[in-house]
Amino acid sequence: GLSRTLGMVGKYHEALDALQSVAADADERGDWHLALAEALARLGKYVEALDHAERAASLRFDDAAAVLLQGRMLETLGRTAQAIRAYGQMERIIEAGRFQNDAGSLVALGWILERYGALTGRRASDRARNILHNYFQRAYQNVDPGYWPANVAAGRFLLSKHKTSGASEEFKLARKLNPRIPEVFAGLAVLSLKQWQFEKAIGSADRALLINPNHDESLYVKASCFMQWRRFERVPPLLEKILQVNPNHVEALSLMAAVYLRMDQPQKARPFMDHVKQIDPQSSVLPYTIGQWLASGRRFDRAERYLKDAVALSPKMAEPLAALGGMYMQTGEEDKALEFLTRARKLDDYRQDVLNYLNIARRLKTFAVRETDHFIVKVDPRYDRVLLGQVSEYMEKIYPEITGDYEHEPKSKTIIEILPFQKEFSARISGRGWIPTVGASTGRVIAITAPNKSRGVLGLHNWAQVLRHEFAHTVTLEVTANRIPHWFTEACAVWEQKDKRDFKYVKALVSATRNNRLLPLKDLDWGFITPKRPGDRMLAYAQSEWMMDYIIRSRGFAAINKMLRAFGKGLTQKQVFEKVLGVREDQFDKEFRDWARKTIKQWGFDPNPPPSLKDTAREVQKNPDDPTIQGRHALALLGARKYREARKAAEKTLRLRPKDTTGLRVLGNVYLREKDYDQAVATCKKLEAVDPTSTTAPRILAKARLAQKDWAGAIAALELLQKRAPLEAFTYKELAGIYIQLGQSEKALPNLIYLHKHTMNDPKYARQIAEIYRTLNRDEQALNYFREVTYINPYETSAMKAMAAIHLRLKQYDRAVAAATGMTLLEPKSAESWNYLAVTCYRAGKAEKDIDRLRRARQSAQEALKLDPKTGAGQILQYIDSAIEKLQNDAR
Repeated sequence: GLSRTLGMVGKYHEALDALQSVAADADERGDWHLALAEALARLGKYVEALDHAERAASLRFDDAAAVLLQGRMLETLGRTAQAIRAYGQMERIIEAGRFQNDAGSLVALGWILERYGALTGRRASDRARNILHNYFQRAYQNVDPGYWPANVAAGRFLLSKHKTSGASEEFKLARKLNPRIPEVFAGLAVLSLKQWQFEKAIGSADRALLINPNHDESLYVKASCFMQWRRFERVPPLLEKILQVNPNHVEALSLMAAVYLRMDQPQKARPFMDHVKQIDPQSSVLPYTIGQWLASGRRFDRAERYLKDAVALSPKMAEPLAALGGMYMQTGEEDKALEFLTRARKLDDYRQDVLNYLNIARRLKTFAVRETDHFIVKVDPRYDRVLLGQVSEYMEKIYPEITGDYEHEPKSKTIIEILPFQKEFSARISGRGWIPTVGASTGRVIAITAPNKSRGVLGLHNWAQVLRHEFAHTVTLEVTANRIPHWFTEACAVWEQKDKRDFKYVKALVSATRNNRLLPLKDLDWGFITPKRPGDRMLAYAQSEWMMDYIIRSRGFAAINKMLRAFGKGLTQKQVFEKVLGVREDQFDKEFRDWARKTIKQWGFDPNPPPSLKDTAREVQKNPDDPTIQGRHALALLGARKYREARKAAEKTLRLRPKDTTGLRVLGNVYLREKDYDQAVATCKKLEAVDPTSTTAPRILAKARLAQKDWAGAIAALELLQKRAPLEAFTYKELAGIYIQLGQSEKALPNLIYLHKHTMNDPKYARQIAEIYRTLNRDEQALNYFREVTYINPYETSAMKAMAAIHLRLKQYDRAVAAATGMTLLEPKSAESWNYLAVTCYRAGKAEKDIDRLRRARQSAQEALKLDPKTGAGQILQYIDSAIEKLQNDAR
């Protein structure tokens, strides 16, 4: 009892000493031999542990725990055939029957059945539910309600099958019985890691380590989190803690080899690989672990070799097969993926991730495909056939732009897969059911979810900008051999977006700069993976691109490509900044922060942080007659929405210093809020006279004039504010609205264009612009913006119809027919759409004297009549037949 208690809190050597102190009196006791075997196993003394486990099993023939430990030691030492024979002793345990009334024996017997089935290649469904319900859950439901190890076992079993909700429930039940179980917190950490909640995973692991500082599972999952974050330097110290206790820990040794291979230090990996092979020359754990982590770093060629080795070493284990199948999904080799995932499913049909991948791989086989010079585009023909041509054409158009920027063309065609549902997209990328984003690149494969409101939960998105972003990832990942830091590949990807500096990004950058929350280089990757505040992930994207902008402005775009090539050669971020940019990381951070403050000031924003009400209240008490302090206090009160007090503080400031800009700013805002527009205007005029660079004066003036419906005055103030604060959405929205209301749509255009460029996930501005250009007979510009509408909402038939009409007017007949065809793809049961296609084909065929196109017009008209005999297709059919007859007569 003392030994096991000491083991629970990580005092493993003391646990062993406690047992050895009674060795002379305990040689004939099976429970002593079992406890000693457990203590020795924790210290990596596997051969000795095996001896005592076998002794325990011989002394207590129906001791399931002894048989389980015996089998596990044999597996660890690579003696698989002997392990199978050891687990086969379960038959005598079952015959003895004692396990039925002993919770511990039930749990141990459940694990024996699981390992025996796995090693002998039995289907999971033949045993999984039996093990879960009749052993683990029965142990605490029917035999001993307080036996929390049974809940832990059930949770770990479900976790191994990727049944996350069931695992979570079991761990919760265990915590109710005992809030201090390291295995529970380790299990919760693994759950969080599977859901990519990395900070939460580390928190759970740390809670386990508070109870047991040497808990190997918790140290291992924590190391895995840092591996996922590419914080490789933080992995070895955690694994060394495991190896200090157990120098033969196969999983830790394997992960140590993997981390050094990911860091391109094979000479450091070799000793750990050799050590594993000394313990078990046939271990599949080593190649499986290395293969998984190489695949996660997109080193697919090398990962494939290791995972194939793992499959060869353990052909009856589902894990290596599932990992290899999942890797082939990432590389777009879906036929190979199907082969290995099917094999994994036959062995373990209880794993949710394998089922998810299999379902998606089979679905992809049914997709419509179009292959171009550089891309293979796949869409679901039932939902998204309309995107097939649009995406193919668009990607070929942007291909030279992005490959030219980074001076690299991918070696093979990029695969683009458009999934109709968010859940399918998430399963395609990770085998999981949910990822809260709309696009992802695994290197050669780009997957996005279709931008459809009725099918999606994330709303509309601009598929064209998403694909620009993801294709930039494809290029930069390949050019750097996947060694690029996360923030830098995101910087390059965001930089390629046409909406890269949208209003929400500007707001995030200004707030972070003012409040000294810009992330240092060394922590920037964490902003993507472990955001501490709700807006930190968005800030990480925005700041990464902003840093790239600074590098380009200060050192030229050539520096970006030099950095990419340096990362490709295996240089660390520290080395790249020092050798390519000639600056240390901390120096760069300082340079960037200084530039950021100057930049937001040029944008028309105050670079200083807003004053703290608590601080200014204290300062005012000490210096009540200091106008600067009074002004800061007034500003703090205004920010806290204490308008009456703010007014009093501002008035006192102006009594002390009549031309104080801060006092005038606050007072003008208070008057505006009180709807005292005349006073607000008068105050702003004073402020403008004192500070002709102020953004507050024209902003308040514009709002007052708008409220008074003084359009001329509002326009003047808004245009002045626009010059001083060019990145504020307010001026563009208001000016566009005024000009449209006044019937001066052409003057609204520049403002609408700016709004669209900075809010490209909503088609409303693009449609307004397109319609204005259309009324002005500026057809090419109208087409460009109708096309922008389809980038955001490709299911918008009215945009397709407008495009078809304009193309006809421009005599661009192929494009006109393509747009009209899109209408029928979107509305295959609409007689109106088929009729419109018939008219379009008729006009195109007649103009080009193309009899095939006229015949297509006839087929379309007939389809319209079939759907609705009352449609006008009957009349157009007569025109079509007449045109066909004329062409045939002319040919004679």
